[in-house]
Amino acid sequence: MPDIEFSKKVILAIDERISYYNSEVLPSVLDQYRLIHTCVKNLIDILVQKSIIKPDPYKLEKKISDVEVIPNEPYLDTERSLVIGTRISDYESVLDFICTYYKFSVENMDFSKIKKFVDFNNTFNWHSFTPTSPQTNTRGFAILISEAKRGSPALTVNMMNDNIVKCDNAIKSINAILRELNEFQKEVYKAYIRKDIFDHPKFNREKASASIVDEQAEIKRLFPAVMNKMPYYTALIEEITKEDQAPNKTILQNALLAKLKLEKRSSAKKEKEVDTKEFLLAAVHSLTGLAPQLETVLSKLNENHTLLQNEHKSFFDKFMRNLRKAFNISEPPVIYTISITDSTTGTITKEKVEFQNFTDTLERRISFYNSFSLKSSPGFQKIEKNSAEKILEFLNKQLAEAQKLIIQLNAFDSFFKVTANDDDKKSVKGLKMELTSLKNTIINTNQHRANYIALVEEQNQMKKLGITDAE
Repeated sequence: MPDIEFSKKVILAIDERISYYNSEVLPSVLDQYRLIHTCVKNLIDILVQKSIIKPDPYKLEKKISDVEVIPNEPYLDTERSLVIGTRISDYESVLDFICTYYKFSVENMDFSKIKKFVDFNNTFNWHSFTPTSPQTNTRGFAILISEAKRGSPALTVNMMNDNIVKCDNAIKSINAILRELNEFQKEVYKAYIRKDIFDHPKFNREKASASIVDEQAEIKRLFPAVMNKMPYYTALIEEITKEDQAPNKTILQNALLAKLKLEKRSSAKKEKEVDTKEFLLAAVHSLTGLAPQLETVLSKLNENHTLLQNEHKSFFDKFMRNLRKAFNISEPPVIYTISITDSTTGTITKEKVEFQNFTDTLERRISFYNSFSLKSSPGFQKIEKNSAEKILEFLNKQLAEAQKLIIQLNAFDSFFKVTANDDDKKSVKGLKMELTSLKNTIINTNQHRANYIALVEEQNQMKKLGITDAE
């Protein structure tokens, strides 16, 4: 007959492991997807900035409500930028949905969901990310990245390579957890059978105890009415009945309980405390995504500045310029008056900005971000050696300065568009796309910072309640 005492032990062990997965394992999956999302956005930004792909004009119209598998069909080489660009954009949109809306839990990750995630993870083969890959999407994306690397600074190339490696490691970690979870879901399924069918008043225990076959028949009889739309897996039902009545049932039972047993790890919480610093370092690394975006902004600003200055090349302007050159007199600084809008109050204030000083500051900021863009760089390692409090202070300062910079850049964008002559307005380089990318990078950085603050706050509350690691 069904072993009721064994069933109770299994159900208890399953409940404990579900709690473990929901609280410790699956949140790490979300963290890995957030890392992939950041890396993919960085790669997309570079491809867009280099005009290798164009932003998807229909991106905002596409409503993502579930994990979707990205198409992998062949395409014409002449359509590579368009097709792969669209697929990369869709891939990033699904990642955004996963990171923002998807609830990772054992209850929400059944067999079909796990398969869908695995299929989605196979959109690109990050481990063999080469232009000769046999996989259509991987090959196309890798070719575009190779194009972007040509003529790019070494730091930009290293950043692209670093992002690809991060995606590879993250996908490996996620897939390993998904494989483990898929095996665990088999035991969850079996536990549901034991819990819902064995305790059902219409379950005939006497009949089920006659033999393995009779127990299987009794389960099958009640299954449609009790388990609703849950699929009937014959192989798993057979495992249940063998664990109850097979000659070697004791061995099978002990093996299952050992498999489900959670190792008591007294240091788990302590490790979690140490890991809080990783959220800050992730935020710091995310911040460096501003560098390639600002490089494009700087180029456009200089082009717009040149366009505006060329409008003032009258005979007298040329004469004065030549006169200053003859007497070795420096050119007077170009000062632009830009309109700064307060996002809170809507108040507009005028600000005089010396253009050369502004662009020099921008160049220094780009160089500064690049100095710690790689985790192996001396700049990043220097930051890493600091305490979490110092890193948070550094991060807060950088984010505040970045926010101020975006406000100024937005003002410059409007200034050039309004100030240029009517004939030149069409030649003005807009900054809207770059400003959006900058804002997204800051949002992502803020998310990492918020995760750190929330975790630290949680730990402080636990300490106030007297909950220690030993507990």
